Amino acid sequence: MKQLITLLLCVSIVLFAEAQQDSISYYVQQGEEAASRRQYLPAYQNYKQATSFDDNHPEALKGMADMAMELRYYVIARETYKKLLTATPKDTALVRQLAELNFQTRQFQEAINLVQQAKTMGSKANLDWLAARSFFELEHYGSCLESIERAWKKDSSNAQMPFIAARCYIEMNNYRRAAGCYEQALRLDPANNKWMYEAAMTFSAIPDEPHAIVWFEKALAAGHPRSNDFLENYANSYYGNKQFDKSIPLYQEIIQRKPQDMEVLFSLGESFYYSGKSNEAIETWDKMLAIDPGQARAVYMIGIAYIKKGEDNKGKDLCEKAIKMDPSLAKLKEKKSMFGL
Repeated sequence: MKQLITLLLCVSIVLFAEAQQDSISYYVQQGEEAASRRQYLPAYQNYKQATSFDDNHPEALKGMADMAMELRYYVIARETYKKLLTATPKDTALVRQLAELNFQTRQFQEAINLVQQAKTMGSKANLDWLAARSFFELEHYGSCLESIERAWKKDSSNAQMPFIAARCYIEMNNYRRAAGCYEQALRLDPANNKWMYEAAMTFSAIPDEPHAIVWFEKALAAGHPRSNDFLENYANSYYGNKQFDKSIPLYQEIIQRKPQDMEVLFSLGESFYYSGKSNEAIETWDKMLAIDPGQARAVYMIGIAYIKKGEDNKGKDLCEKAIKMDPSLAKLKEKKSMFGL
């Protein structure tokens, strides 16, 4: 009797396994047919049903993960590919795909780990660029630059590489190296007006205003919007390069949009003053005082402008008044040369 029971049990197990395998095969086939018709959701559902019978079945897992990618279920795809990798641990292409998917889902450290794993397995793919972008997102700028250097040796046509390198150098306050990287990136992508603007800002930070002006002009010619920030930075470069005839109209354009911007009004007044237009400078700084009578620096500069015009007593009185309003302005009394006096 015991032998009979054992035999029946074994037969039942075999029949169950065969039925289970038949079910897996059925749903996998249904998934393949739906996928061939680009019916990704039914295909995904069939592959998922197949994994309910065997959650480590490689064909079912791959089909489910592939369809999840088509449906943009990226997290599901990532986790399914991870399970598939456990079942097929020597699949180098899968490791590479999973590394890219981890990057897309912002699992940056895991992406880096998988890049290292793929390299250990002998992958010849240029995964250093993926590692570089992951390091950048993690703010590991030194490692990012090292990875870019390795990736660049394999492919020197990707403009994003020197662009990301430029961003790394900016984060490390190395503006001169960053500027060089921007120029390298723009040689590969010469129509990118956003990068031109960033290059201009970087040269200005060095400071190297002549080169900054060149890139501001190129950005405008390439169609960059004349935003307030762009115009102000552009004007500041002309001001820094003592091209006041060019900074004045730009500051004026901004004032038309932002008539009470104190910094722009002050810079416009200075541009007038240093270009020898003292009356226009006084008029501009007076506008600041009409908005805010407590603008001590405007009072001081008006005084300097009157001294420049030869009205020494009036100018000195205004300078003394400004120093009483803001004692920190007293240090400017010993720096007459900066005002051309």
